[in-house]
Amino acid sequence: MLKEQAKKAVIWSALDQVGQQGLRFAVTVIMARLITPEAYGTVALLGLFTAVASVFVDGGLTAALIQKKETSHLDESTVFWFNLGVGLLLGMALFFAAPWIASFFDKPILIIITQLYSLQFLLGACNSVQNTRFIKELDFKTPLKINTIAIVVSSAVGVYLAWKGYGIWALVSQSMVGSILCTILLWQISKWRPLFAFSYESYKNLFRFGGFMFLSGLLDAAYTQFYTVIIGKLYGVYDLGIYNRANATKQLPTAVLTGILSRVAFPIFSRANHDPAMLKRGLRLSIRGIMFINIPMMLGLGVVAAPLIRTLFGDAWSESVPLLQVLVIGGILFPLQVLNLSVLKALGHSGKFFKIEIIKKVIGTILLILGSFYGMQGMAWAVVASSISSYILNSYYNGKFINYGVWQQVLDFLPALACGGVMSIAVILTSKQIEFTPPVQLITLSCVGALFYLLCCKLFKVEELNNAICIVKKNLAQRYAK
Repeated sequence: MLKEQAKKAVIWSALDQVGQQGLRFAVTVIMARLITPEAYGTVALLGLFTAVASVFVDGGLTAALIQKKETSHLDESTVFWFNLGVGLLLGMALFFAAPWIASFFDKPILIIITQLYSLQFLLGACNSVQNTRFIKELDFKTPLKINTIAIVVSSAVGVYLAWKGYGIWALVSQSMVGSILCTILLWQISKWRPLFAFSYESYKNLFRFGGFMFLSGLLDAAYTQFYTVIIGKLYGVYDLGIYNRANATKQLPTAVLTGILSRVAFPIFSRANHDPAMLKRGLRLSIRGIMFINIPMMLGLGVVAAPLIRTLFGDAWSESVPLLQVLVIGGILFPLQVLNLSVLKALGHSGKFFKIEIIKKVIGTILLILGSFYGMQGMAWAVVASSISSYILNSYYNGKFINYGVWQQVLDFLPALACGGVMSIAVILTSKQIEFTPPVQLITLSCVGALFYLLCCKLFKVEELNNAICIVKKNLAQRYAK
């Protein structure tokens, strides 16, 4: 039963994530040709605050509702009122801090933009329990409908305003319209409503797990967007826009994969947290499957970075190419971090989770500061080094709790990594022999890469390729049988 639910959840979550990221990417391609890197960089300065706002949707006490097998209406209402109160306080703090933020970055326009973005805290808090209930019930079909509508409408608004020459306000409007519409639709479709009650007992029980998760989420959001503060302050909004374009392009495939994993893996692993052997088996299958997909995507993205950026975004963004080629190296390990942390959360070790986050962020911050002395390339390499250290720390406890640590995990995805390396060499050698226009070069190199990766996996009998072929054959057989 759980296996069948997991299969359906993965499919609908995948459709949701692919649809979201695909639509957003398509719109970004259009808007990047209408809006300057400076405008993107200015909005990116507020990435820290929007990331913190998202914690109210995906982290904290809402995670405790997923981890706890049975929750009451009172438990859910308590989480709602807690998130709403904290969101209101943080939103007000950001609203009144807007002049200081604008002065710090020497960007007066940030006053009104920051004050508008302060609403994100409140909107995130309002959405939190409804989103959590869908995730816990493994219902990703409903969020798919909601997110699709919100993205289509907000993107249409953004593209229209960009076409009319509103620049930075097109980006701001797109973000705000999407958040507001998503909140309205969630409340319209979800039948859940909070009780006008707050239980200190429920709060205390949930906070034992969720409190550490909430703090971990805030810490991760602050750290992840810390680079925007450093680049924006030291190098300016143009360089921040260039860096952000490279980072966003790298995150497109990883965002799809990790979006699916973070939403599905945690509730599924939570249902199996009584059986370490089942957890290990589930984690192992997940790692092997996801790395079979992620490794060629990340390495492929790196070797076709130049024609990709020029084809999609134009020559104005060409400075982001060397940054993208570095950042994809760190992107290889990112899904592994999500999976390992999902197991740790499912086992209820939120205290250890928080401890790991503190250690990771201290190391990462030191690396980021050191990297800043060597320009944006230095910061990109600092992100890669931080990704490696984070993976080692994330998987450490799983070696103790379910006997599946770093070395065992590396051995499981090593065949895919070796095939990805062969693919990269083949693409690099091919690129030196052809001189086509960027679009033709992108298509040619992508086909060469896919061909070499699949042939290499077939030659070395990589199990995941055989599994994928069997699944396709089975589905085709069932379709023709009907």
